[in-house]
Amino acid sequence: MKKYIIMGIAILAVVLLVLNVPFGSANIETKHYQNGEISFDYPANWQQVSPQGAQVAAFKDPETGMNVTVNRQVTPPGYNVAKDFVPELTKESESNIKLTSSNKIDVNGNEGYANTYQIQKNGSNAEQREVWVNTNGALYSVIFNYPQEGFKIESLMKGFKGSESSAAFDAVRNSLKINSTKLASMPTFGTVTIPKLGITWNIRSDTLNAMGAVYHYSAPESSLPKSFYPGEKGSMGLLGHHTRFSAPFDDIDKLQTGDIVIINDHLTQKKYTYKVVSNNDIRYDYTTNLIQFPAGNKELVLGTCWPEGFTAAERYTHCQLSAVDPLN
Repeated sequence: MKKYIIMGIAILAVVLLVLNVPFGSANIETKHYQNGEISFDYPANWQQVSPQGAQVAAFKDPETGMNVTVNRQVTPPGYNVAKDFVPELTKESESNIKLTSSNKIDVNGNEGYANTYQIQKNGSNAEQREVWVNTNGALYSVIFNYPQEGFKIESLMKGFKGSESSAAFDAVRNSLKINSTKLASMPTFGTVTIPKLGITWNIRSDTLNAMGAVYHYSAPESSLPKSFYPGEKGSMGLLGHHTRFSAPFDDIDKLQTGDIVIINDHLTQKKYTYKVVSNNDIRYDYTTNLIQFPAGNKELVLGTCWPEGFTAAERYTHCQLSAVDPLN
């Protein structure tokens, strides 16, 4: 008898419960997902895959090839959340993401937004749907993403317009619950990648002196100038050591005009690609001639001490926005 009681409790504790739930015009079999304060229903045929970065969970729809991510990112001090969760840079000509609709919604007691984008990729168009909620001092998002390369765009578009995919979207959106909780701080909010140098570093909002990371000019208590966050239309600045703490910007002087720098941002769940436009801004008077981060610019600035092993000057690499794409 004791064995059966234990088995019964185990069955009740299983998170993934299979249900038949009607959504819209389709009846789909669903499972239930719960992780901490987040819970929702999702189609039973979705395959759960390993999450990355700020993702809480990730799924793949084997029928349409669609990727779905559930994301949580604690907002750093001084970060201003866009009212409709639409990054300013997606409205610029460099963006491959075009907003087609944005609607305020209720997410089981939390105010949120449902945003739809048209994604331009390799001469074809696809859709991306996003649900956003700002609560618990964090940004939560569920993103229905376009397929990987090799998938037929026509199949995805048909899937999104069909009753089953609409039901799948509604299943997650209508069942999504985010309970009140106190979250631990997350000083890392994205990564910077420089393909030419073969490096990827975390971006932190709290300190310059951390292994494997660079510092975003943003901390309210810092004496350094403040810069803009990814997705905002303003100059963004990253500062990295040249010789210490993993020496993230050790070879920054090797960058040339046209080289690529990529920001993978967990706050907006977008990828921002920049191209180097100059790498000869060396300031021996950097303590009095402070680097500035003006509003309205679509710029990324990488800074480090100069020459190597010394702090006589600071060297700045200036980059300009060239593309905005989905993060995954």
